[in-house]
Amino acid sequence: MKIRNLMEDLVETKVNKLYDDLKKYNTVWLTCDCENCRLDAMAFVLNRIPPKYIISSRGITHTAADQNLTQIKADIDTLAMEGIRLVSSSKRPTHNVNATSEALYISGSTPYYFFPVFTGTVMDGTTFEPLTDVSITLIKDGKNAEMIDQTWSNPTKTYLSTKGTYSFNVKPEVSQKEGETKQYEFSVRVEAEGYDSVSYAFSIPVTSELLKQTKGLSLYSLKIQDLFLFPSGISNPMED
Repeated sequence: MKIRNLMEDLVETKVNKLYDDLKKYNTVWLTCDCENCRLDAMAFVLNRIPPKYIISSRGITHTAADQNLTQIKADIDTLAMEGIRLVSSSKRPTHNVNATSEALYISGSTPYYFFPVFTGTVMDGTTFEPLTDVSITLIKDGKNAEMIDQTWSNPTKTYLSTKGTYSFNVKPEVSQKEGETKQYEFSVRVEAEGYDSVSYAFSIPVTSELLKQTKGLSLYSLKIQDLFLFPSGISNPMED
C-alpha cells in the first residue's frame, strides 16, 4: 500500500478546472495556463492547507464523511483562485523550464544559508481559539523577507481549514564558503481586523551548506511560539 495526500487530488482537480474555465471565457488577466503555471498554483494551495493522508480506498470513504472536508473544499476554492492570480501576475524567471521552481534558483556548487520553514499559530487571546483571516508578515533586515518562490506569499494569512497556522519558506542566501555560521534576526507582525496587532522578534543561527538532495527545500522546520491577539480595547494580561 502507498500513502497519499488526498488534498493533492482535490487541489489538482480544482486548479485545473479553474484554469480551463478562465481560458474558456478568455479572462483578460490570465496570462498563461501552461503546466508549470498550473503546478505553481497547486503548490500555492497545498502550502496553505493541512494534508490528509490515506492508505487505502477505505480511507477515501472515511474522509468523504469528514464534516471538515466541506470547509476545506471551500478554502481550496478561494486559495486556488488566489494562487492562479498570483502566478499569472508574477511568473518565475525560468517560467518555461521544466523543473521545480525551488531548484532553479540554487546552484549545487555554491554554499547557501538554507533557512528552516517557519511555522506558527495565531489564536484569540480571550477564547484560545485559532483565528481566521489574520495577516502575518515575516520581516528580515527591516523589510519583508523574500520567499523561495511565488507559491509562498509574504505577508500570508490564515484560513479556517489551517486552524490558525501559517508558514514561510525564506529564499536561501549565498555564502562565501561552506560551514560558516551566521546569526539571523527575524520578526513577525500579526494583524487582524478588530484586534490589536502583535509583533514578535526572534533570532536563529544558520550554517551554510552545499545543496544536496533537498533541491532548495528545507528538510526541517522551526516552530515560532504561539501568538495571541486580543480584541481592541481589551488589555493583554501577558503584558501586565
